[in-house]
Amino acid sequence: MKNIKLAFALLLGFVAIFISFYNWTNLKKIEAKLQNLEQILGDIKSFKERDVIPETSVPVTDQEIITFTGTLRKEEVPAELELGDYWYWIYFDEPYRLEQNAAGFPMDVTKLQVNPPKSEEFNIDAFDGQHVEIKGYITWGYAESSVIQAEEIVKK
Repeated sequence: MKNIKLAFALLLGFVAIFISFYNWTNLKKIEAKLQNLEQILGDIKSFKERDVIPETSVPVTDQEIITFTGTLRKEEVPAELELGDYWYWIYFDEPYRLEQNAAGFPMDVTKLQVNPPKSEEFNIDAFDGQHVEIKGYITWGYAESSVIQAEEIVKK
């Protein structure tokens, strides 16, 4: 009876060692596959990052340049949007009729977001709180919002 218990204990020990070794080799295979997958995903991510166009840059367009008049204000972006620190808004002197927008019908708006000019010579922060005249065109912004792509800003 003692030999049977000893043989059973040894058998259980070998089975436990076999299962541990089997799991260890399978885990190594899975780890190698995951590392390969991470490398592939990293390559895809770096490829996409090279081709991403920043949201504030707008492709060259043949749109009509429009003049907007109002007060330019720099405001903090709500933290939950995760879009950066600040954005710029023009508060119009008179409501502006926005023809093309995500709503699909003309609307009178009292303010619109402004993308800074691409030219390095313009420091849009210098116009914060000033009554300005912005020459630019309407384009699409975050979440299909309408924004003004400024080409030139002048104090009025």
